[in-house]
Amino acid sequence: MSKASVILSGAKDLLFPAVPTLILAACINLENPTPPTPSRLVVHAVLDARVSLQMILVARSRGGVQQTAAGSVSDDEPVAGATVTVTAPNGTVMIATEGPANSPLSGTAGTYFYTPSQSGVALAGGGTYRLFVRTPAGEEATGTTTLPLPPTGGPTTVPSSSFSRQSDTLRLRWPSAGGARSYELLIRSRPAGEYRIFTDTTAAVPGTTLTINGDTLFPIGGRVTVLVSAVDANYYDYYRAQSDPFAGTAPSHLTGAVGVFGSITPVLTTQLTVR
Repeated sequence: MSKASVILSGAKDLLFPAVPTLILAACINLENPTPPTPSRLVVHAVLDARVSLQMILVARSRGGVQQTAAGSVSDDEPVAGATVTVTAPNGTVMIATEGPANSPLSGTAGTYFYTPSQSGVALAGGGTYRLFVRTPAGEEATGTTTLPLPPTGGPTTVPSSSFSRQSDTLRLRWPSAGGARSYELLIRSRPAGEYRIFTDTTAAVPGTTLTINGDTLFPIGGRVTVLVSAVDANYYDYYRAQSDPFAGTAPSHLTGAVGVFGSITPVLTTQLTVR
């Protein structure tokens, strides 16, 4: 089985230019506006094998722009006081509660947290987890996700390296992970933001790549974090549709709600110092 690798190659090896993702804006007919859609329960939950504190968002969609409890503008109304649980493969029920003191979102309505280790649960690749949500209004939502297996030998940490924005291409290769529907490549840089794509077990990102906002992904003098994760089908179907304007409406594998209950497993991580 091949090992994970990172290769920086010259610009002459580029096979494609960096093309920012297009954002399609909907037109509004003010004389004949679209009637408001019925309110629906919205749940966002991703089981992340990289972190100890897991988060679940519960809200209710509604027409118009509303002010959330956290002070940010959103089309969704947070749902407080819900019963939220995740059941592990061994039957252990983990109870998610709103805003623990050690969370930056402490006190934010509709945000629920749980720590598997506090329930004696170690997240296991290949295991199927079940989500259950019941709101104070009696609405119920359920879903399942199967956490992808880590690659043989576990996730790879590649030593940091120097990267030339003008002449280098970031080339990545990693071993496959059991149960993965696809792999998410996430590149975080300051102040540019984030760059995400879904791919197979290889990726090539030129140093001249721009973010969706047109910012330089690899700013000179910046430090960039590169993360590769194996993702399940739920995560892939939902977030691929959000990032691809031609993929159609994001499918939901939940029952009783729209949104996602997916899972991700770390595969590779590295950092670049841009010059």
